[in-house]
Amino acid sequence: MALNLSRPVHHLDPLSPDLHEDAARMREHGPLVPVELPGGVVMWAVTGDEAGRALLKDTGLFAKSPSYWKALQRGDIPADWPLLSIAAPAGEAITNVDGPEHRKLRRPLAQALTARRVEALTPVITSLVERLLTDLERAADESADGVVDFRSRFAWPLPMGVIGHLLGVDEADHPELGRLYSALFDDTVGDGRDAELSLHAWLDAHVSRLEKDPGDDLISAMLALPEEDRLPRQDLVVSMYVVLAAGHETTTHLLLNAVRALSAHPAQRDLLLAGEVPWENLVEETMRWDSPTANFFTRFATRDLDGADVHPAAAGVRIAEGDPVFVSYIAMGRDPERYGPTAGEFDVRRGEAHTGFGYGAHFCIGAPLARLEARVALERIFARWPEVAVVGDVPRAPTVAVNSHTHLNVRLTPA
Repeated sequence: MALNLSRPVHHLDPLSPDLHEDAARMREHGPLVPVELPGGVVMWAVTGDEAGRALLKDTGLFAKSPSYWKALQRGDIPADWPLLSIAAPAGEAITNVDGPEHRKLRRPLAQALTARRVEALTPVITSLVERLLTDLERAADESADGVVDFRSRFAWPLPMGVIGHLLGVDEADHPELGRLYSALFDDTVGDGRDAELSLHAWLDAHVSRLEKDPGDDLISAMLALPEEDRLPRQDLVVSMYVVLAAGHETTTHLLLNAVRALSAHPAQRDLLLAGEVPWENLVEETMRWDSPTANFFTRFATRDLDGADVHPAAAGVRIAEGDPVFVSYIAMGRDPERYGPTAGEFDVRRGEAHTGFGYGAHFCIGAPLARLEARVALERIFARWPEVAVVGDVPRAPTVAVNSHTHLNVRLTPA
């Protein structure tokens, strides 16, 4: 029986204990399958790596603008749907436009977030890493059992501190921003749009402050661009909302997942500590094997088409104009068609390219920064405590969008 949106093959639950199991179940049905999301909204899911790259590259067949989403335009999507602010963000952002509009929004970011600016952040990142590691050690020493939450003490404050520095955000404002982004990515409540608009308002006020008193930060650099290259105020605010989210949320989960992986695979850890494999490999293999972004929303079919336009194995799947499609990075990362029979194994020697940072025109502009942060942090963590051990359960955060965990308790073992 042909796959269609009226008969989803799987239901994604934000309280699912294992998104990888969900991904495997979706992948069993093919590279392009109908899936029910929290709140009863059904979308096509791309589960194969080749199909994902084809879709990500073809912005003509699959557009980012929610104006193509027929169910949304008909009013069939509830205003309080928990994923609405992620699937159909308010305003024009770099993540929900294509073509000339996308290039217009991306160009100033590319001009301001240059390789030189990213490389210049190395001392800032290194200093913050060392400070947070000292705080982590102190907290472990003061705890009754020597166990400390790696997420709250390190994996979250590091990327938030780096992106905060880059955007000129005071450290005192980090907790409030963290609270709002947590609400944004909680699929069990319907206040995601409220959190999104609150973040827009906060960033609008922040941009106003920097207009009056510019600093050595990304926003000030964008405000100082020639008029023809400068973004309109609202576009700048929405773009910074995306940059702030991408700049801390995914890197937090990258750090958590890498520490979890090495704790469970000591032989892999020993290869890195012995210098047989570069630490960059750990970052890339974690991105592939345990992607921080689980399911990335959303693209929309610009016309009626056949699944063969995405992948030969999806031939006969009928996608209607206006149908929503999301990319399951967590399924693509362990796709045996791309990575062979060992796709499900964690192996830092693999050294293969992956699609974890996206593909095509929307490739993550912050990938060099995320890679730099993760490499510096992970190398120093395991140099200091080679046998970091995860202790107890690692509960998932209630979301299907990101591969997120609420805490990661670890025990530190000095070198």
